[in-house]
Amino acid sequence: MEEAKGTEDVNLASVLSQDAVEALFSGASFITAYEEEDLIEGVAGKGDKFMVGEKNKEILPTDVVNAVKTLNNQVRCYHSELGDVSIEWVYDGTMVWVVQLNQLRVNNERGSNDRRIIVDGSPSCYKKVFVEDGLENLRQKINLYKKRNIGIELIGNVGITSHFGDLLRLSNIPSILKNVE
Repeated sequence: MEEAKGTEDVNLASVLSQDAVEALFSGASFITAYEEEDLIEGVAGKGDKFMVGEKNKEILPTDVVNAVKTLNNQVRCYHSELGDVSIEWVYDGTMVWVVQLNQLRVNNERGSNDRRIIVDGSPSCYKKVFVEDGLENLRQKINLYKKRNIGIELIGNVGITSHFGDLLRLSNIPSILKNVE
């Protein structure tokens, strides 16, 4: 499936088999122009349940984070052509594989470094949406709130790089993440 997340000038499409890589750790990363603005999130094992909010994000081992940072820096070499991108990655114990790459729509116009902000904005209020209620519930809430100037406070230990974050960025609805312990 092609995801039209990029600008009209450049839109990426790809076909790949994620099952071909042995997943010791998996996750997603935002790659920006500057390494200190990147975001790396993930879990031990396969990342499919992490991406759909069924598995909490985890603290990754330092060697995994460093391997993903190395990969991010390689991808960053193409930033002038691609802009900010998100990748889904799999670490097999030796190397990190890119299993998906999409252009990233960044909607934090005020330049906030607050990692809880998914999409910046000033809605009239925020309504709580719980990750445990699933992606379809989030889609329904986006449709309900978007035209009413209502933002979404996403409650759960999910990654901003997950499909929950993707949906909120694509809809451009003001949203923040509140992790629960």
